[in-house]
Amino acid sequence: MSGAGMILLSPDGLLLRLVGDASTWTVLFYRTAFTALTMAIILMIRERQDFSAIWRGFGRAGWISTFLMAASSLSFVGAISNTSVANTLVLVATMPFFSAVLGWILIGETVKPRTWISILLALGGIGIIFSGSFGGGNLSGDLMAIGTAFLQGLNLIVIRKAKDRSVTMPALCLSGILAALVVLPLSQPMTVSTPDFMLLMLMGLFVVPVSLVLFLSGARYAPAAEIALLSLVETVLGPFWAWLGVGEEPTINAIIGGAVVIVAVAMNALI
Repeated sequence: MSGAGMILLSPDGLLLRLVGDASTWTVLFYRTAFTALTMAIILMIRERQDFSAIWRGFGRAGWISTFLMAASSLSFVGAISNTSVANTLVLVATMPFFSAVLGWILIGETVKPRTWISILLALGGIGIIFSGSFGGGNLSGDLMAIGTAFLQGLNLIVIRKAKDRSVTMPALCLSGILAALVVLPLSQPMTVSTPDFMLLMLMGLFVVPVSLVLFLSGARYAPAAEIALLSLVETVLGPFWAWLGVGEEPTINAIIGGAVVIVAVAMNALI
C-alpha cells in the first residue's frame, strides 16, 4: 500500500515544474484546496450513513497530524520552487531517519545499530548536497526540503501512536483546508492559465490525496521507520521524471550526495 502510494506520488515534482506562470502561493492554494476537496468527497462517500462518525475520536492526535501535514505541504512546494527536484526528493528521503530517531525518543520504538549507521551515512550525503548549494541560491530550498522530511517523519510517529488510526484521512482533509486558508491572502487564484489549472487539478484532485492516503495507511501495519523507507521509491523515480519531462539534470553534488543517501536507506531496508 505505502509503496504504491510513493509510485503514484513520484511525478509530483515534475507536475510542479510544468506549472508555468502561476506563483508559488497560487500553486499552494490550488494544490491544497483540491486535496481537501477530494478527501472530503471520499470521507462523505465512506461515511454516508453517519458523517459525524468521522470526527469522533479525532482528538489531539488528529489535530497535531493536521498541522504537521499542512506545514509539510507548504514546505515541500517551497522546496521545489527554490531548489532542484533531485535535491528536494533526496533530502525528503531522509524522512526514515527522522522517523527512527523521533520514534525512539517519543514512543520508545527501538532503533537498531544498522539504522544508526545508515543515519550517519545519510548525514554525510546530506552534507555533500548542501555543500553544492552554498552560494548557488539553493540553500533555502534545501532547508525547506529537510524541514519537510522532519515534519513528515514526525507525522508518521503521531499516526502510529494514535489509538484510533482512522484520523489519517480527516487530518489530510483538514490540513488541505488549513494550508489553503494560510496562503489565500498571498495567492492570485484568478490569474491561472487553463493549462496550469489542469495540472493543478491533476495534482490536487488525484495524485497528492490518493498517494498520501495509500502511504500513510501503511503506518497501521509496520514501524514508522520501516514504512518511511518506502519514500526511496519517489526519490529514485522523481528526478527521472523531471529529467525526462523538462530536462532538469541533477548537479554532481546532488548525484554524489543522493547516491550516498539512497545507499544508506537501501542498505537499512535490505538488511
